[in-house]
Amino acid sequence: MSMNRFFSAKLALSAACLLFASQAALACTTDNWTGGTSGGVLASGPAGPDGNPQIARYSGVCAMQTAEDTAGWVQDNSPGGIDRIVARFYVLNNLTGSSAQIYRGFSTESGSGSLFTVRLAADGGVRLIDNTTQQEVSQSGSTKWLSVEIDWSRGPNGSISLSVNGQDPEELINIGNSAAAPLQAVRLGNLNGAAGILNFDAYESRRSTAVGRLLACDAQGDGAINVLDALAVINEINDAGFGTGQPDCDDNGSVNVLDALEIITIINS
Repeated sequence: MSMNRFFSAKLALSAACLLFASQAALACTTDNWTGGTSGGVLASGPAGPDGNPQIARYSGVCAMQTAEDTAGWVQDNSPGGIDRIVARFYVLNNLTGSSAQIYRGFSTESGSGSLFTVRLAADGGVRLIDNTTQQEVSQSGSTKWLSVEIDWSRGPNGSISLSVNGQDPEELINIGNSAAAPLQAVRLGNLNGAAGILNFDAYESRRSTAVGRLLACDAQGDGAINVLDALAVINEINDAGFGTGQPDCDDNGSVNVLDALEIITIINS
């Protein structure tokens, strides 16, 4: 059975708010993360609260931003003692200094017993480290928004696998991490307070099957790319609405006319 964790899964109800997918979309919260939050963490939809910068760009509903140069994260305790996890998320890389620990798995809910760590560097390099054996795999992405997908397992046939921006995974098998304890909890954010601000969006985790990237340029989030996606991008440029899917075609952290042109190119190809 898959275990999905989206930032938008638990939204506060209000009579004054508009409905989105039969749920209220006024309050964007991190409540679905069963282990709570720590440090400076801001949850927000595409427009941001009270005029704050846009955060959500790949789910269209809700995402998370960590405070500048400050440790902050959300924690999920639902793994609850599993031997394998597959997880995919998007991160907007605005690091200005040393690398950040952005995703870690633990054998306890208190944050001790680190099992694996994902590290992000300012130049777009990503490393997945198995903390029991200190073996690692790495890949790089040149865009500001990076999709990161990892697959970690423990046992006689333990393995690690990493894919950045949909590249063929870098993986190590039979790494000999049988001594590791089962996975109890994960944390996502700026875990070590690295310099810079990080945005996270579209987190999903499963127990075995791959997650994969979302469809770039699908600004409406309906699984297809057509002229309505270009119109959604133009509306966003003109402050007439926000795309509810993936309007940032080139993953550069902003939505502009080049994204609309890329959609038109796809339609006409």
